[in-house]
This record gives sequence, structure tokens and C-alpha cells, in this order.
Amino acid sequence: MLLSFEEFEAFQPTRETYALFGYPLGHTMSPALHHALFAAASRDADYIAVTVPPELLADALALARQKLAGINLTIPHKKAVIPLLDAVDQSAADLSSVNTVAFRDGKAIGFNTDILGFAESLERDGVSLRGKKVLLLGYGGAAAVMGYHCLCEGAHLFITGRNPEKAQALCNHLTRVLPSAKCTVCTRRQIPKDTAVVLNATPLGMFPREDKTPLYFLPRKTVYVFDAIYNPPVTALMKLANPRRTKTRDGLFMLVMQAARAQTIWYNAQFSDTACESILRRMYGQMAVKRLHDKYHKRHIVLCGFMGSGKTTVGRKVARLTGLPFIDLDRYIEEQTGMSIPDLFAQHSEPYFRDLETKYIAELTAQQEGCVLSLGGGAVLRPENVATIKQTGLLILLDTPFFRIIKNLSHSTNRPLLEKEDKLAETRRLYQARKPVYEQAADLRVRSPRLGEVVERTLKSI
Repeated sequence: MLLSFEEFEAFQPTRETYALFGYPLGHTMSPALHHALFAAASRDADYIAVTVPPELLADALALARQKLAGINLTIPHKKAVIPLLDAVDQSAADLSSVNTVAFRDGKAIGFNTDILGFAESLERDGVSLRGKKVLLLGYGGAAAVMGYHCLCEGAHLFITGRNPEKAQALCNHLTRVLPSAKCTVCTRRQIPKDTAVVLNATPLGMFPREDKTPLYFLPRKTVYVFDAIYNPPVTALMKLANPRRTKTRDGLFMLVMQAARAQTIWYNAQFSDTACESILRRMYGQMAVKRLHDKYHKRHIVLCGFMGSGKTTVGRKVARLTGLPFIDLDRYIEEQTGMSIPDLFAQHSEPYFRDLETKYIAELTAQQEGCVLSLGGGAVLRPENVATIKQTGLLILLDTPFFRIIKNLSHSTNRPLLEKEDKLAETRRLYQARKPVYEQAADLRVRSPRLGEVVERTLKSI
């Protein structure tokens, strides 16, 4: 629920309620994220977003003391709120940034959970900072959080950006609150070649300007890249990394964990790793739907690939995470005709079945508001089907390795096209014949032998 300040004045909560204050807010994932965390904690609570102009922050905080159990703050209120609070946690005070306020015994106390979310992102990936050279790109609020944590952990921090004066100002601030810290400002030409960790706190690479990157190449000894951006989930900077020796992480896990730690502060919530992972996957699902609409201007996620590539299994999981309905085209045809696929082939021939595919693809893509559609292995062989799909759908190829396909098909008994004496040879022939067609037709391609990884890569590919 997004409220204006005037609507918040009239708002009367009917149960324990928390809120996000910001200006402007526009699209925010915070309400959905916090509701997922409430569900994981079995907490009967609500979360709203309130547009609070800077000049009304004091009034909004006064109302929050009366109506709310706690609040989050985003731009431009993280620093402005501090003089209005009764107390501030040490790290929030050092950063001059509060993003979480708890109301305790009539007092408003400020915290910064961004730093906790960032710390847990590094911990999740097994990244140790002590004694490492860390390159920080940027000098805004997010950069201050990352830099502060790195220096607290004993890293040697190098800050760079387009404005050397702002980079120096951040360095001066950090060394003032952490006098023994090692912090250096550098130009891009002065970046140490033995930099181990690269952190991006700039908006370069964020949708819609996804081709932008703050660096054109990574230092040769980089082992970890963290990008605070999560739209897109795989940024231009992350793509510079060699996946065989450099781990990467986008900012969505940091977002999830800073929200989780806010709830720990508010009411001592404790979340298991499993619960946080589940919520993270759902957030990727929501981001995929948002990008499907905003970037591609499409309604449907459509999966193609060879038989046995996992389209149905992956499709169901993607549908569950995105909240979109799932439709398996083969099962849909069986429901509409009252006949199994083998019977349709046996009684009517393959061309008859292909005509049905064409008919129902047109029907489903036109009538559905949005869905995850899993195609049969031969559906994209007809160019008219591909053209129909691409009017409203994003076509993603599951490029499953052949050995995995063979394993998946080993117990299948309902593949009419493979009913030959030498099933393996026929499978290989069809696979090799169709693979170039799939690759040419698809908008995106996802490849991995592991099912869980395919689901994650499918969402992130969007």
C-alpha cells in the first residue's frame, strides 16, 4: 500500500503496522519483502509505504510514534531524521545514516541495517576482507556503508569515482570515525593490480542504462565483485568477471537481509537461512516480472527446448516464484482434445498435431494476461508460432546438455517421435537438427545441468 502524506494522516492501523518513508517513492519492493518476512516469522503485521516530502519529515515521525511499531527510511531522509531521534546506534551515527527506527518505551531509536545486509552478503559468499585491497566505486550513501564495513573488517580501502573531491570527502569521513583505518583515494589509472575485491556503489549499469559500467576491466587478481544494483540482477560490471575464478553478487540479497535485520530490531525476529533463501528467490521472481514488463514490454515467459530439457519442471518453479500461472502446452492440448499426445500422433498424424499447437499458441498468448508457458519440443519449428509468441512473450531456450536430456528421457514412454529401434541415435539426430532452430528463435538462452541453477539463471536472464 502506497500512501501520500495526507492519506497517512488519516490512516488508522487495524493491526501492528510498519512503514517506509521516502520521497519520491514510486515503485518499491519493500512492502512485498516485509510481508514475506512477516509470513516467515508468523507475525500478524502490516507494512505500508508513505510518500513524505522533506519538509514534513518531523510531522511524519510524530505521527509514526502514535500509529506505527517501527519505520524504515530511504532517500532523502536517512540523515535528516537523526536530529529528530532520541538515540542513534553507533554505526548509524558513524555513517550519519539511519534507515531503521524502532519505538521503545516512548523513544525513537535509529539504526542502520544496510551495513548488516552488506556484511551478510559477503559472509554468505565466504569473503574475508582482512588484509585485502578493496576497490570502492562511488562515494554516496551506499558507498559509505560498504566502505565503513570494509575498514571495520581490516581491509585497505581504495575509493575512486568521477569526482575526486567527493571521493576524498568520503575517505576523510571514514578515517575520522575510524582513525586507524587504511583508506586511499585513487584515480582509475592508480587502481592496484592486486585488488582482490571490487564493490560498486554507483548507479552505473542500472536499468534502463544497463550497458554502462564504472570499469572497463577488472584488476587481474580480483576474486570477488559486489554490485549494489539488482535491476538487472547481472550487471555489465559483473559480466566482466571470469566465472571460473571470480565470484559475483548483486544487491538483492543485501536488500533482503537489511529488511530481515530491521524486523529483528523491531520485534526480535529470527530468520533461518532457508527462509531467507526462499524469500530471495521470490524477490528474483518479482524482479523478473517487473523486467518482463518494463524492459521487454511482454506479458509471458515462454520456455522452449528439446524434449526432456526440463521445460515443464522449470516452468512450474518459475511460475511459483513469479506468481504467474503455469501452462504446459502439451497438457493443454490433451485437455482440449480429450486425447493423449501419443494418441493424437497415432490417430491423426504429426501435421495435425502441429496445427493444434499453432492454434492453441495463438489462443493462449492472446487471451492470457500473463503466464509461464512451456512449449513442446517441436513448437518453434514453425516460424508462424515463433512470430505469434514474440508478440506478447519472451522466448527463453533451456539449452540443457545432451547427456542430461538422455537421462531425463531414459524412462519416458510417451515420446512418439522417438519410437524407433535405435532410440539414442534418433534422439541425437533430432537434437542436432533442432538445436540451431532453437538458438535462432530464442530471445535468451539458459544452460546448466543442475535444475536449481537453471531456475535461478532463467529468472536472472530476464
